[in-house]
Amino acid sequence: MSPSPRSYLWPTVSAIVGVYLFLVALPSSWKSWAPTFLNPGLHLGLDLQGGTQLDFRISEAEMEKQIERLNSEIEELKKVDGSEEDIADKRAQISNIQSLRGGIVEAIRTVLERRVNSLGVSEAIITPSFYGSEKHLLVECPGVIDIQRCIATVGKTILLEFKEQAEGQDDEHIRTMRELAAKAEMRITGSGESLQTVGEDLKSNLGVYYTEDAFYEDDLPTGAESLWDKKPGDPLLVSEVELPPVMQGDALIPHRGIFFAEVTGEKREVDRPIQVPEDAMTYLSESHPALTLVKHDNVAFSALDAGYAGALAELQARALIKGTKANGEKTILYVRTRNEPREEMAASHILISYKGAVRAEADVVRTKEEARTVIEEIQGQLENNANFERLARERSDGPSAQAGGGLGAFTRGTNAPAFDQAAFALKNVGDLSDIVETEFGYHIIRLDSAPKSVPGSLSFFELVMGGENPDATQTELLEKLEKREVTKKEEQIPLRSILFSFLPTGWKDTPLDGKHFRRASVTSDPTTGIPVVQIVFDAEGGRIFQELTKKNIGKPIAIFVGGELISAPTVQAEIAGGTAVITGSRNFDEANTLAQDLNTGAIPAPIHLVGQTTVEATLGKAALDQSLKTALLGFLLVAGYMIWYYRVLGVIATIALAIYSLVFAALLKLPLLFFTDQYIVLTLAGIAGVILSIGMAVDANVLIYERMKEELAKGKLLKTAAEIGFRRAWPSIRDSNSSTLLTASILFLVGSSIVRGFAVTLSMGVLLSMFTAIVVTRWIITFLYASPLANNPAAFGLNAPSSIPQEAASQGK
Repeated sequence: MSPSPRSYLWPTVSAIVGVYLFLVALPSSWKSWAPTFLNPGLHLGLDLQGGTQLDFRISEAEMEKQIERLNSEIEELKKVDGSEEDIADKRAQISNIQSLRGGIVEAIRTVLERRVNSLGVSEAIITPSFYGSEKHLLVECPGVIDIQRCIATVGKTILLEFKEQAEGQDDEHIRTMRELAAKAEMRITGSGESLQTVGEDLKSNLGVYYTEDAFYEDDLPTGAESLWDKKPGDPLLVSEVELPPVMQGDALIPHRGIFFAEVTGEKREVDRPIQVPEDAMTYLSESHPALTLVKHDNVAFSALDAGYAGALAELQARALIKGTKANGEKTILYVRTRNEPREEMAASHILISYKGAVRAEADVVRTKEEARTVIEEIQGQLENNANFERLARERSDGPSAQAGGGLGAFTRGTNAPAFDQAAFALKNVGDLSDIVETEFGYHIIRLDSAPKSVPGSLSFFELVMGGENPDATQTELLEKLEKREVTKKEEQIPLRSILFSFLPTGWKDTPLDGKHFRRASVTSDPTTGIPVVQIVFDAEGGRIFQELTKKNIGKPIAIFVGGELISAPTVQAEIAGGTAVITGSRNFDEANTLAQDLNTGAIPAPIHLVGQTTVEATLGKAALDQSLKTALLGFLLVAGYMIWYYRVLGVIATIALAIYSLVFAALLKLPLLFFTDQYIVLTLAGIAGVILSIGMAVDANVLIYERMKEELAKGKLLKTAAEIGFRRAWPSIRDSNSSTLLTASILFLVGSSIVRGFAVTLSMGVLLSMFTAIVVTRWIITFLYASPLANNPAAFGLNAPSSIPQEAASQGK
């Protein structure tokens, strides 16, 4: 009778699964030929792979601010006999914020976990930590050695704000900054909070800038010069300061603000790059006796061409090049200014403006006809030899009147075309033009200096090379000058500071913020197919958003995350219903990034980076190599002891242990539960769990073998002894492993990420060891039943070699 196909099913499936797990468990370096599904890798933690650890402090100042605001509103409602319903609503909001505050650590941990995963790390290792009243999260980015990349992705402050354009808000902005500065000073001097904590809490406010940086003496704001003589631990400086003006549009705007600063370290001497080429060349000439600096002002093009090898007349302003003089000297030239060849003259004029002229002053009221009458009257007086300067002072419009109409020297093309044409047509000094009309009004021009041609010229610095190898010196110094690598020793002082800037930001706060936000998602415009971001608010946020859009049609509403502008869509129409669409994303990646920023910015509790650590990849590799060697040594010691003590059964236990190790290695590489995208991240603590589980993997074998040896010593057959041994050992195996699994479960539930890793690998090892000890070992022992070893007591480590055959013989009669 032939065996049924079903009898081959499970052996075939087991063989296929076994081969697959064996191939997965092999090191990746051994199977470069294998497809991806056969060649997964281990997912290593920070301590084994290297990477970055960031320490983030959770700031609850924003939530405290909201509670304070709601309490104030409740007090106002009580004063005006407000409705109990409104008061109850405010109290419910306070309760909601306090409830959110209670779970803020876990909420932010979830957000940060998503961010770490976006770096390509399969499982974030995030450990809550508490320092007094401060709440911290320690975030590990395994494999990410670039700290700035990790900070940029993970450390983006979690604070979502919606702002509208500010028009004419200069005074209001300054008042807001003064109020913020006053509260900040009270927190530091009155409540004892650190400048760092206050700065991190406030830096998301527009116009507030928190920095930890080193300053040169000339970088200190005007009004904060006393910082240069302060030491670490000296009292906080609070001062109104003036900073370099800021370019807005076409104008330089004065920049003032309130400056908080403290010295964080001793002065140190550093190499400061010299940014201005003139200053760098001056420093080089003063520092190197072989270098000579020559300053040239307005050298004519013709003189340049005669004195240098090369067409220097073609150089533009700010050019920095090598030069060779006619005598062979090597130089470096820096062109400061270039003056083109031009026609130049000097003249005076009398201007009579009229209302309506394009460039007339705003206070001019005379009509064009009146202006024509006045200029003709002046022309008649000049023809009768009236004094030109006196008439210009008495009757001319514009600033030149105070100088008797004098304009000084000017080139062709400087003034209005009609003015230029009339002025350069005059031949003799003292000649007067006819009446000329320009966008300023009516002019009469007098020639003060006849037109003349002025040759083109350059003003430049010339650094002349001396010494033994001028060519090499020239090449080296030019490269340094171009890269701004010329440095000089200068002192720096490290400061921690907050600037409350009076410079208008262009935006103002609105009542809409992260607490009203529900979600953002990416979808496609049904008509164009272009990606758009859909945002949804709660009921209250929907009402606020409708009011904002109603009064800002045609204007942008800015979206800030952690004080950083991430989008400023223009309102097309009033939006009701609490759902809006943001267009303008160029592709789905850009839309997804915007949606992610919105979603991760909806928690009203900013986070601040307060510490960072990098574990180099070489250190991680050394730790991994050492751990693998330890695991191998543990395997060999356990296998050696089992073989020495249990002989054949020890060999079987070693085979089972090898299978256990291969399957365990495969499971560490495969997704959890096989159908998820989560993997076990292996850390040093996890490897400790693996090594411990190797020793525990033979515990069940020891219990079973001892029972078997007892039965074999009584003269039982191997098959009988095995069945009795497995049956009697099972309660002990079950209870001991159950207690271990219970302990591991408790560690996983209440422990940190590191302890959880230990608990996971230990639990996996226990479950897998039960399988290999009970199923695999029992299956292998069945092959011994009919072998000669079954009747050899010494093969099982027994001291009475005759007991088995005698009992077996008596049982066989």
